[in-house]
Amino acid sequence: MVRSDNRVILLMDLYFTLPADSRYQVSDNVVSITPPTGVDTRRWPARGFAKDKDHPTEGDICATVWPTQALNSTVRWFDELYLWTEGFHASTTQRARIQWAALRAAFQMLESEEIDRIGVTLSFGTIERTVDHLADAIQAHALVAHRMAILLRGSLGGLRSPYQVRAFREHLRGHHVAVGYLLSAPSISMELKSMEFLQPDFAKLRAPSSTGLETWQNLVFESRVAGVQPDNLIVAGLQSRKQVGIAAQVGIGFGQGNALLPPFAPPAFTPLGTIS
Repeated sequence: MVRSDNRVILLMDLYFTLPADSRYQVSDNVVSITPPTGVDTRRWPARGFAKDKDHPTEGDICATVWPTQALNSTVRWFDELYLWTEGFHASTTQRARIQWAALRAAFQMLESEEIDRIGVTLSFGTIERTVDHLADAIQAHALVAHRMAILLRGSLGGLRSPYQVRAFREHLRGHHVAVGYLLSAPSISMELKSMEFLQPDFAKLRAPSSTGLETWQNLVFESRVAGVQPDNLIVAGLQSRKQVGIAAQVGIGFGQGNALLPPFAPPAFTPLGTIS
């Protein structure tokens, strides 16, 4: 995994949709929610993602950015963008279109030099539906693709064509794109098959609610079993300095949460609803 003090990565995630310290529940579906009070947010109208242009979607796509910082230093590895919908329930097709639009917006920011490095979260379902478009986009932006990081998420059980996801992963690595995996289960051991399938360069998961040392040591052990070294692990939702201290003590490399740095609104770029 390559690191830089001036690196910014935006992970546009339409599945893991809420800020790391949100009090709202995270689910596999994008839901209509109100963001927590005090979170700096940018919004885009969702009308561009309507199935029927004569009946535009009412609502917004919202975003906030959580910095990702090293736990044993002040090094900031990347900043991660969280997206969620407000005022409407996104369909499976809409989620894929939004993620596809996010990837194109990410390349716009790279090419305009608004940001040093950027990343996008893509679900397995989006890859299956748009793999040719995604691969073409990576190829078309080959000069800046190495500054992209992509975090994948999904269930192997729901895959219709596993070979497409594997081939896309190899396409990314061929362009020197770092490939990560976003865990949604409370335990790494529950997603070992997906981790073994992807063999990611890094992984990210929510911090355990327990502050018991054994719980965190088990997390690190499971990470090693899954093939990800703890210094390539990101824990989100760190709400206290005690959590930060325990995570650093067991060797976890990076974290997110109010205990480290607060969130902020992402930089302005082409409205997502205008990219189709």
